[in-house]
Amino acid sequence: MRIGEIIETMSTGFVAESFELNRPPALGSLVIVRLPAEVRGASAGMDLYAVVTYGRTAGLDPSRRAVCRSTDTVYDQAIYQEHPELKRILRTEFGAALVGFFADGQVLQHLPAQPPPLHFSVQTALAEEVRRFTDRLHYLRLLLTISGEVSPLQVMAANVREVYRHRGNDRIWLDAAAREIATLLKNDHEALLTVLYAIDPGG
Repeated sequence: MRIGEIIETMSTGFVAESFELNRPPALGSLVIVRLPAEVRGASAGMDLYAVVTYGRTAGLDPSRRAVCRSTDTVYDQAIYQEHPELKRILRTEFGAALVGFFADGQVLQHLPAQPPPLHFSVQTALAEEVRRFTDRLHYLRLLLTISGEVSPLQVMAANVREVYRHRGNDRIWLDAAAREIATLLKNDHEALLTVLYAIDPGG
């Protein structure tokens, strides 16, 4: 399902405008940009995988901050019914970090040679695509290198929670992810505990 359109692109990721106001994809979720063969310059297409790193809703004009519109009787969702123009002057965007791609029958977990083109569609990854991509966990290393509005530790934890859910609460996979994270953060005990507490299903 198409959920957004790329409005900024770079070698490490992209920013997309969400098609639904106030509803960016979940933090840490896996999204896909599908590139046809002609864009790739090859005999077959390529699917770029990315992890959502933040979501934001603001006015179209960055110099004008949103103002309070509620009253004693009109608030929350009713504000949007009372002011339908908000859907035209506000936008929701999200950022995503590239973590790999599927091409020529192979899943590769490193940055692609080229970033996705502007104005291409961003889609949610299907459950089977999430499983196929996350059977290996090397991509978690890339998440530790991101910089932005949300801590890379929190993005990693959110990703593990999202994947765990998409894999049908697969505890074997979760344990493997925890071991991989322990290896990556073995020299930073506090960071390791931060992630492990955040991915604990009973926490």
